[in-house]
Amino acid sequence: MDSALRRRLQLVRGLQWLRAAEGDPLAMLLRGYPGDAWSVSTDPISRSATGTVLVGGAQAAELLAAGSGLADWRPTGTRVMAVAAEDIEPADPVDVAALADVPAPPVAGIPDELIDLVPTAELLCAKAYAELLGAEPDSLLGATPVLDNLLCPQGIAVAERMLVAVDDLRAALCARTPAFFLAVVAPRLTADLVTRTAAALLVDGQWPDVEGAVERTLAGYPPVRLHLTTTSADVTVAGEVVPGNTQVAVLTSPAALPSLLDLPLVYATAAAVLTAIALRHPRLVSTGAPLDRPLAPATGGLAHLPVAS
Repeated sequence: MDSALRRRLQLVRGLQWLRAAEGDPLAMLLRGYPGDAWSVSTDPISRSATGTVLVGGAQAAELLAAGSGLADWRPTGTRVMAVAAEDIEPADPVDVAALADVPAPPVAGIPDELIDLVPTAELLCAKAYAELLGAEPDSLLGATPVLDNLLCPQGIAVAERMLVAVDDLRAALCARTPAFFLAVVAPRLTADLVTRTAAALLVDGQWPDVEGAVERTLAGYPPVRLHLTTTSADVTVAGEVVPGNTQVAVLTSPAALPSLLDLPLVYATAAAVLTAIALRHPRLVSTGAPLDRPLAPATGGLAHLPVAS
């Protein structure tokens, strides 16, 4: 990573924290601090000092229907993140839907001992998608912060690894293709779904009863929590007109997900990975409280889930 990009990411990080301290609702979400990431009320509509409109609750579906594609955080209108939305957007979202409707890939290589379920789930998901998409597991693992990077600068070491991984995936799968898009978004969404589901089963004493557990998790935890997009036309929300070409930040819900990130393959693969872990470790127990991942305003997954087999 060159020094200019490093300084820019540090500046953006500081700006987000400063704006959050001043009470800007978008900044409080973007900075990705687990303690306050979802405490901001934006129902029905509010505005950031950057001009972004925030919407949640019943109005979320309206904005998602009126939005087009992904967006990233650009307070000055210029590229500020290490990987931007146009770097990963597919040329044809319909092709993504077709690829994302295939059966879940096979899951293999469950380790004999488990200490932290998060890195295990991430590796299993990366291997499964690598086989399906024709990419290297290490590249898939390195690219996992991409969605969160659109909103919140990652740590320097993580960002450097991400840039290398995205370049590798672009060379292997070609930019703006459905396979490339899935490679940079699906492994993180899938692993988060696995670990969130496992955490709920363990705390409720229901492990290893994983039948239908992923669907129950999806009813309470959408795979993407905060989605930035741009309105393609004027839309009226709670009596207020949001003009076309306005950036909007949508607090999603299980009933209001961006169609581009509502991926059946993610849900099927999460169920397959979870089932494989349960079959290999039917007596899995929790050994500590799960910890939320920092710098993850989009995905909001777990950083650690201590377990023992």
